[in-house]
Amino acid sequence: MKRLLEATLNRDITIEQLRDACGVTKGRWYGAGGRANADDFPDAEEARRAAHAFGLSATWLQVELGLITPEDVHGALSEGQSLDPFRVTTRQRVLMPNPMAEESRD
Repeated sequence: MKRLLEATLNRDITIEQLRDACGVTKGRWYGAGGRANADDFPDAEEARRAAHAFGLSATWLQVELGLITPEDVHGALSEGQSLDPFRVTTRQRVLMPNPMAEESRD
């Protein structure tokens, strides 16, 4: 996954950045039977978290990693949509400014 992300983003990614993006603690990453060398790394949730952290489409990353197939995606989406790596496929929560905080600055 590290090489795929680096190639897509056109920049280097440290192991610490990848670990944090996947939501894995340092102990769980390196410990005995750690995620870094696990046969099932990354799982779908780790890939989703990493995609979100690096501003990529979770669906695209999961397809590229072989966690889901393009056929699965096309079956779930209308034919007009593509698998663009930078297309957000998860909903994000947007926080609205607090008007009370702005009044206190005046």
